[in-house]
Amino acid sequence: MSGAAQQNLAFIGALTAWFAAGTLLGVLHFTSLRWNVRCLVSGRAVLSLVVQLARLVLTGAALVLTARLFGAGALLAGSLGLLAARSAVLLGEAS
Repeated sequence: MSGAAQQNLAFIGALTAWFAAGTLLGVLHFTSLRWNVRCLVSGRAVLSLVVQLARLVLTGAALVLTARLFGAGALLAGSLGLLAARSAVLLGEAS
């Protein structure tokens, strides 16, 4: 296998890993959203606000660190994973 082919396979592998990491982040983010809504509906508004703030800060920090440390490709692959997880969690809730 040529050097260029090996580089392409390594790049595809890295993007796949970032997609998987983004998917895991998305599952955690949107599953905690479900829990957050349940807290809010049950009257625990302060806890709900703290959880909401933590969700947004952690997700945002993960995406910013990914972009700064690993570049745009990793950020895009991770963001696609996050969106895929959003669809999966929301569709799983509907069924």
